[in-house]
Amino acid sequence: FLYIIFFLNVMPILLYGQVKYPEWFVYPGKYPKVITGFARQGSSTLADAETTWCAYQSCIAFGTLYRYQDLDQVDSDYYYNFSPDALKQIKGKLYPVKGSLSAINLITNDYIEAFSLKEDLKLSTEFIDYNTLPRPSWIEKYPMYTDSGYYYGIGEYTSRYNKIDAWKKSEENAVFNIMTTLAVDFHTVMIEAKSDSYDTMEKVQAMKVKYLLRNIQVMERWMDTEKNLVYVLVRIPKQDVISPMLNK
Repeated sequence: FLYIIFFLNVMPILLYGQVKYPEWFVYPGKYPKVITGFARQGSSTLADAETTWCAYQSCIAFGTLYRYQDLDQVDSDYYYNFSPDALKQIKGKLYPVKGSLSAINLITNDYIEAFSLKEDLKLSTEFIDYNTLPRPSWIEKYPMYTDSGYYYGIGEYTSRYNKIDAWKKSEENAVFNIMTTLAVDFHTVMIEAKSDSYDTMEKVQAMKVKYLLRNIQVMERWMDTEKNLVYVLVRIPKQDVISPMLNK
């Protein structure tokens, strides 16, 4: 009997958290002093916020993008490096915003939480239902666009599985799309594609990128609830995207 009561109380929260998110999460561009911490399977939202804060302040980003000839298939491999000193310096300086901790999935123990360098920062407690939001116009500019001062990257990822993974991956893809779209150092490589009956050689376009990135900012997040996709819009000041490739 107690189990039934618990299940009935929790179930609406689970459904609520899947399509309804805090306003500060949907429109983070309105809150430049806030960094989002993600927690999956009981991990620390604070630890995630600290590493994200360091990477988005200043990092070296490496990556390789492979586009397979005559196939709608893209593989990528990329990662960020930031100074260990930056992580030491931010320890103890990010404060959780009161009332911002939100459950995305209570069964898998997944959460999001807002953090700020300002201890007494207050945020809106409004929740927004993605079912009621129209498709943002910036998605049509995928994978990247620019204005006079910024590069804007758009990330996309499936939300059929873990929502935390989907939001994180889409955010990373947004940054990577800026890097790869700007890069001009293309080269073609040959790989051996094996099938059950014979071996073939297939051309693959491989793009290697390396950038110094500073002041990365997440501007907006949107979920396509019908197609199970999430999108993230990220921007970086043009003067803070630095690479030898751009000077060739």
